[in-house]
Amino acid sequence: MQDQLISPVTDDEVAALRREVSKLREINRALTQHVEHSLDLQGNAYHLFQTAILLDRMVKERTRELEDALEAVAGTNRELKEAVAMGVTAQNRQRDAINSISEGFAIFDPDDKLILCNQRFLDFWPNLKGDTHADMTFEALIKLALKNGSIVTPADYPAEQWVADRLAKRKEIKQGGIIRWVYALSNGRWIQVNDRPSLEGGIASVYTDITDVKDAERQERELALAERSRHLQATLESMSIGVAVFDEEQRLMTVNQRYGELLELPSDLLRVGATLHNFQRFNDLRNVPELGVASPIVTANGTAPAEVSVNGRWFAIKRDPMPDGGFVLSCAEITERRLAEEAVHDREERIRLFANAMPTMMCFIDENEQYQFVNRAYRTSFGSNGKKILGRRMRTVLGDEAYNLRRPYIERVLSGSTVVFELTLPSADEEPRFGLATYVPHRDSSGRVIGFFTLVQDITERRRAQRILEAANEELERRVHERTASLQQLNETLLGEVVERRRIAAELQLAKTQADQANLSKTQFLADASHDLLQPLNAARLFVAAIQDQPVPDDLSRQISRVDRALSNVEDILNILLDISKLDAGKVAVNIRRAPLVALMAALYEEIAPLAERNGLTVTLMPCSLSVKTDVPLLRRLLQNFLTNACRYAPKGRILFGARRRGTFVELQVLDTGIGIPKDKLNEIFEEFRRLTEIGGEGYGLGLSIVRRISRLINCPVQVRSKLGKGSMFSVLVPVATDASEPVELGLTTVAERASVEGMLVVVVENEPDVLDGMAGLLTAWHCDVIAAPDQAGVLAELKKRDCRPDIILADYHLDRGRFGTDVIAAIRKHCDTIVPAAVITADRNPEIQNLAQQIGATFLVKPIKPARLRALISSVRG
Repeated sequence: MQDQLISPVTDDEVAALRREVSKLREINRALTQHVEHSLDLQGNAYHLFQTAILLDRMVKERTRELEDALEAVAGTNRELKEAVAMGVTAQNRQRDAINSISEGFAIFDPDDKLILCNQRFLDFWPNLKGDTHADMTFEALIKLALKNGSIVTPADYPAEQWVADRLAKRKEIKQGGIIRWVYALSNGRWIQVNDRPSLEGGIASVYTDITDVKDAERQERELALAERSRHLQATLESMSIGVAVFDEEQRLMTVNQRYGELLELPSDLLRVGATLHNFQRFNDLRNVPELGVASPIVTANGTAPAEVSVNGRWFAIKRDPMPDGGFVLSCAEITERRLAEEAVHDREERIRLFANAMPTMMCFIDENEQYQFVNRAYRTSFGSNGKKILGRRMRTVLGDEAYNLRRPYIERVLSGSTVVFELTLPSADEEPRFGLATYVPHRDSSGRVIGFFTLVQDITERRRAQRILEAANEELERRVHERTASLQQLNETLLGEVVERRRIAAELQLAKTQADQANLSKTQFLADASHDLLQPLNAARLFVAAIQDQPVPDDLSRQISRVDRALSNVEDILNILLDISKLDAGKVAVNIRRAPLVALMAALYEEIAPLAERNGLTVTLMPCSLSVKTDVPLLRRLLQNFLTNACRYAPKGRILFGARRRGTFVELQVLDTGIGIPKDKLNEIFEEFRRLTEIGGEGYGLGLSIVRRISRLINCPVQVRSKLGKGSMFSVLVPVATDASEPVELGLTTVAERASVEGMLVVVVENEPDVLDGMAGLLTAWHCDVIAAPDQAGVLAELKKRDCRPDIILADYHLDRGRFGTDVIAAIRKHCDTIVPAAVITADRNPEIQNLAQQIGATFLVKPIKPARLRALISSVRG
């Protein structure tokens, strides 16, 4: 194809020139003959001679000119041959130079026809070598390459459009532009084409194989993608929530370990490629339809998180779409939040149920005299006919007349005083109703009165009963006179009374059934309200103890002692009732552990021996070397009741405390020489408030009732055998512990109850103002230096002011604003930079709080606090 670039002078052209010279010679000969013939006809020889000479000279000159022309043509021909040879040499050198280029090279003329190309260019078209030729247009070339599959276009790029775009770009090149474009060959190679205009108006193209560059770019992209994938996986694994990524075909692409742990999924659902459908079917099989095939939770994009329960745990599930059509499924555990919400809801419901179940009318009114809470009884009495109460003012609800009667008492309670007075209640009929109202101020943490509680007891029946009693007395006097006059009339009246009493007995039985049901509700309430019930009692005991340690007149001292005994009795009764209510309500947790009987029986013996000695009794202990498997505190309480009853109901004689092996059980026995129990009364003694005799002195008939409940709770049967006038034997059957690897329950240690605490610096943190004042007063009476505050900020401020370290911290567990005493203890220790002895005080007997106190090295005290126990604790930390 390169030979077409130069066209040399050929032999045919030289022959044509020779033929032209021969023609000229022939013309010259013909002219000469013509002249000679003409002269002969005229007979002018001389003139012919001259003419011949002239013609000869002209022929010679013309011949010389022709010879010179032939010689010039020959020279030109030699020059042309030399030029042709040089052109061929240049062409060969140009061909070698083009073929030596590593890139493909091609030149197209202004009509976009192929003029010249090298072998490398042809190598890029392996399927077109036989079809590529000069004068072939670029359009025909690429169309042929597309047709036989040499060029591969993208799937979303039609071949016709690709050809049209290439031709349009080549038109831009002819206008002075430079274009670079890339295409792929069917053999996997990548070609880059650089097109630029040529000098004659065509296009010069350089074709470069960039397959290695493309492969390097692809490998770099793959490495970057792999690195991003590793970073993404590491990020997913570091997240506390479970995350799974699915592609547009709902197949698993990636997942973190937390996802499988939270939803408890098998390994086949965590492998890449696992389908969403199999995930849904698995959830249908394990009865979690919220994540099953029919559920929209895992199939609807962009929805709010859905809360789903899986095997008792709660999760927030959310699906978020991705731009490529896939989606991200995330799950976060919310079990603790759900349990907290349910606990708060249950507590509110219990408080509401308690308030609504109370016959007493209750409400809370803020400092603006607006109702903020009313129970059902109050709403029924003062909100009849659907009248709204909450959020309204007292004057609006009660009316001007009733409000003006209450106005002086409202002013007194808002000034901080508790007020008790009688009032007239609304009545649906004309019969008047009366109530006993108690207004109790409610203060915030700063002591400011922000409202008051109202308790109104309906005393209409009391007054009615009083009137009935007065009328009955008058009627009785009248009947006495009438019965004296007529015995027959008296008999008839008695018969009528018998009938009436039977009716009353039936009504009483019905009332007893209703009372039992009410008692069950009260039991549940008492079990939940222990903290609120014990708080005021604790404050009262502290105030009394503080007064007792101060010098007072004898008559006042005796009265204070009576108050102390009364409060102690109330405390005993309340603790017993709380124990019964908690046992009945199932609020007592059972902690089964291994414990040696030697320590347990010795501790109980040391406790009961002083009481028995005061009653003139002898206690004999028969120790046992066995260990039992039970809840030690509950078993200890049960045995304490056995021993206490033995001391109470044995006027003289002795008590034996021992144990007998019964196979895999051990029977702990308490035998006494007391008054005994009738055989038909053996079951009655386990009922509440049941006492068969008054010999035992103080007591409430609740001890054995608690024993029966504890026995059922720890699954240890109780037995009783007795002979009237001889004595009784109470026993409990406890399983023997055989596994020595279990933790051993140790006996409780005791501290001295009386010791000097004078001068010790004691920090008291208590959110209840009355309890705080009582505790501060008691400690001051003991000559302690007291820092008392309702919160952490107050205590730390005072410690910084004094620049001192306390000897002991006494902190209530439940403080205001959701704070806890354990946090205050930690803050004080941090401030002092030392482990200050501390005690956590609470009316909540939850074992978790006790464990928390033990973890921070603090003593656990239960309200109401016994002053002797508190004093012994404080003295025990004296250095």
